[in-house]
Amino acid sequence: MGRRKQYMDDGDDSSDEEGGRIRFDITDRDLEEEAEGFYGSRSKRKRFGDDDDDLDEDESDIGRGGLGSGFSMANMVNFKPSTTQSTPSPGTSRSSTPSKEAPKRPRQQHNIRPAEDFAKFTSHGTGFGKRMLEKMGWRMGQGLGEEGAGIINPIETKLRPKGMGMGFRGFSEQTQQAKEEAKRQHGGSTSEEEGEELSDDNQQRQQQPKREAWKRKTRKPKTVYKTAAAIIADTAEQGTATGAVPATQQKVIDMRGPTVREVSLADLERESPSWQETTTRLPELRHNLRLIVDLARGDLENLARDRTSNELRLKALEEDCSVIQKRREVDTARRDKVIRVKEMAQELQSISKSALASGAYEQANITALFGDVFERMIKEYTPEDIRSLHLDQIVVAVWTPVMKYKTSRWDVLADPTWGAKDVLAWRQLLLANDDDERAFDSDFVVPRRPRKEIPNATPFEMMMNTVWLVRVRTAINNTWNVRDPEPIVQLLEAWKPPLLPTFIFENIVNQLILPKISRAVDEWDPRNDPEMVHTWIHPWLPVLEAWRLAELFTNIRHKLSVILRVWHPSDESALHIITPWKGVWTDAQMETFLGKAILPKLKRVLRDEFVVNPRDQQLDPLIWVLAWRDLVSEATLSQLIEKEFFGKWLDVLYKWLTLSQDRINYDEVREWYLWWRQVLETYGFADNKTISACFRKGLDMMAAAASGEPVVKSS
Repeated sequence: MGRRKQYMDDGDDSSDEEGGRIRFDITDRDLEEEAEGFYGSRSKRKRFGDDDDDLDEDESDIGRGGLGSGFSMANMVNFKPSTTQSTPSPGTSRSSTPSKEAPKRPRQQHNIRPAEDFAKFTSHGTGFGKRMLEKMGWRMGQGLGEEGAGIINPIETKLRPKGMGMGFRGFSEQTQQAKEEAKRQHGGSTSEEEGEELSDDNQQRQQQPKREAWKRKTRKPKTVYKTAAAIIADTAEQGTATGAVPATQQKVIDMRGPTVREVSLADLERESPSWQETTTRLPELRHNLRLIVDLARGDLENLARDRTSNELRLKALEEDCSVIQKRREVDTARRDKVIRVKEMAQELQSISKSALASGAYEQANITALFGDVFERMIKEYTPEDIRSLHLDQIVVAVWTPVMKYKTSRWDVLADPTWGAKDVLAWRQLLLANDDDERAFDSDFVVPRRPRKEIPNATPFEMMMNTVWLVRVRTAINNTWNVRDPEPIVQLLEAWKPPLLPTFIFENIVNQLILPKISRAVDEWDPRNDPEMVHTWIHPWLPVLEAWRLAELFTNIRHKLSVILRVWHPSDESALHIITPWKGVWTDAQMETFLGKAILPKLKRVLRDEFVVNPRDQQLDPLIWVLAWRDLVSEATLSQLIEKEFFGKWLDVLYKWLTLSQDRINYDEVREWYLWWRQVLETYGFADNKTISACFRKGLDMMAAAASGEPVVKSS
């Protein structure tokens, strides 16, 4: 056959285009080739012409036969001559039931009409497939399979509309034949019942709103994408201001799998299941997009950290600028103060020169000369300014010449308090190292933490040490008499710290006063010295305090103990010497001294010299002992009287009460008892329990004798 061309337009009849065109009719050759396809022989694909390029794709599919094609023998039975029926278009359902046939496209007819037995050949008649099925046990009207449970009619196909996807708008892929076959195999309802159910279903579908069946039943959450501003804000909130690593870059130990791995929070977020990542479409594109997003996120986070760092740097620079501005203001104020100090210094220098020329130095009145300028300094400058601007150097510079002039003519013993009032008035301008250890005030002193290092001497300390102290040292060493402590005591009281620097005060006490007093105590003779030692030692107690004189007190007690070895209690001079030291020595020191030097003497005089004689009683030894009641403790003295006095007194009472009844006068005994009780009560033993217990013993003995009972001598 020659070259053929095909023109297939939907909706056009082939009979209208016969002029000048080739007709497409089924010939005997076509039927033979179709039969050869059923017998298993492969014929040429070119059935309507020599060139396949001239055939339309749809018609080439129609021309193919055999078991491998999309048509079965049941479809072939519907072919009819082109004069009465057109061939179906590709993809149209080819059911053996006429009512179920899909509308066929009109096509061009061949010029040769098909044979009369074409329909019989393609039906369930004498085909090769039928014979093969019958040999395997199949019978007409039965299903396939050994038990006839298979399908009866050939498989029917159902073509989806063009451009429609699977399941689009609820389109069903199942054909009517498949539905009937399913009902037959599973014992379904009849065709009428199915029609009713289908109509009901259609009504329900019409009533229900249309749904998009191709979509998922559950709507996936909408993906929210972060903007650059949101990422920067998150980075700032995650602590980049404090140097913290963003949460997306923090490392996490992932132990969910068979092995332990180290991942970041961003990786975990990307690994979370989502619709986009569960699909396998375009993995390379999604991977590249994820890389781009990660790089963009990293750049944004870096920019956010740089921004935060720059903000912190800007804030630090602003703080530095503020500090510099404050420092500039301080320096400006300090410059103004320095200018003012220079003016005051020039004024003081002018006053000093005028005073030297007029002879005002002879009066040596610092307040009268420089008081006005000093007053302005105190009002205008704080203690910190005085120290930082070294105003004390200016003050001392104009003060020193006046002090030198006055000290050269100063009688320390006659006027020991000279200069103390001026120093006290302007002490705030005269700085000393002691000011770091205490807060100076004219009324009180508040201690501060002492320094560990040795500071350099201040101008005021240098002036007092080189000018004032020289004159004081000369007066104490050469002129002052130790037994006349009053002038030096007044000097120390007027200049005691903080008015005078501490090291100068300690120098006067430890190097000038105490050595001279110690030499005087060593030279003191208690036997021959008419002046008692306490008269020139006790005045130092308010100034030097007892702890500074403790060594002198030890020396004094030693000297007194030596002379008391030959002392008799009848000598009252020892009592007059020791009594002033009560309250100066501690109670323990006084008790120890009396126990060694005085109590043995008192015990001996009561034991050897005191006698209890009712006829001629001598009380002198007892009075010598009771004279020490103010120095000796009451407990010690009561024990001494109990042992040494009441032993003799109870013995005399016992002898008196054991005489014959005609010789005893109980009234005399009673009067004697009351008289001794009155004597001891006069010396302050009325409420003493030890003394009262001893009198109780004597009273019991008297009561026993009066009642005629035997008298028992109390021990």
